Amino acid sequence: MHNSPLSILPPHKLKAVTAALQQTFGTSTVDTIELMTRGLSPALVYKIRVNGKDYILRLVMGINELVDPAREYVCLRAAADAGIAPPVLYADAAAAVSICAFIAGPPIWVGIPDKTIQLKSIAEKVKDIHALPLFPPLINFLEGMTHFRDRFLEMKMFPDSTTAAHFAYFDKIKAVYPINEELVSSHNDLNPANVLYDGEKIWMIDWEASFKNDRYVDLAIVALYFASNDQHIDTFLTAYFGETPTALQKAKFYLMRQVVFLYYGTIFLRMAGEMQDTHDQEMKVPTLLEVKQMMSRGEVNLGSYEGKILYGKMLMQEALTEMRQPAFEQSLALLN
Repeated sequence: MHNSPLSILPPHKLKAVTAALQQTFGTSTVDTIELMTRGLSPALVYKIRVNGKDYILRLVMGINELVDPAREYVCLRAAADAGIAPPVLYADAAAAVSICAFIAGPPIWVGIPDKTIQLKSIAEKVKDIHALPLFPPLINFLEGMTHFRDRFLEMKMFPDSTTAAHFAYFDKIKAVYPINEELVSSHNDLNPANVLYDGEKIWMIDWEASFKNDRYVDLAIVALYFASNDQHIDTFLTAYFGETPTALQKAKFYLMRQVVFLYYGTIFLRMAGEMQDTHDQEMKVPTLLEVKQMMSRGEVNLGSYEGKILYGKMLMQEALTEMRQPAFEQSLALLN
């Protein structure tokens, strides 16, 4: 086995992977195996070639209150059956191993360079996700954000006063937002790494974070990663709703957008805090648009400490900037 391509796998996963390959392909031999770039998830993702064809092998490496392959695979299969996720060839929750079709193609911004068409296409796919039979529940998203906030504050990366205003505004949102009013099947992590384009259609991958959630979580996450200005947001929301969004819909989106900023901000800062003990206390960093431009030039690596701390601070700064705008209080008033 030491000479087998599978020798790069974690040893404790080898038996389960061998069984998965045998059941799926009638052989436990792979032509090649390659570890793909890892995202925020601790899951290990490999591209494997079997009988001359490529597939994705995904290994869940730890199960906890938020990561549950049983829930993930229910969502994954539902999305695959609807043609939203790639076809599922194998998924064993007990072994925490799945094998799916491999989607080859350019990044979506290359495959669909026209921003209006890109946003409308993603909006239609998000509508398809939200139309699926309800996914299993996991957590009230605002309570989940409270948990992430508390975990972040426990790390003492910065004085509590540094982020006191951020979280005071969050408490205002939490007090009025009707989190259980518009529950849908939700992906909850539609970042560019999870939105693939094969030259003909869009596919959504990595369903680890999926559960029944407020519809505006997916909408706010898509806007974070794919919408660079208000016009882009209007194009996306209009395509999603099929008409110009109402004032109430805009208010819900605006408030959830701030929660998503804080959610990802605390995640990235915590990841940075796990990589290094001391941190620059300056919170003023480039804006979201400026950081996106830096990333497009290859100047920011989110896998590094520097990239994580910059991105986390930027998201916290964006939230605070937007929550100090008149639109914030106006949106709260519409929900009161």
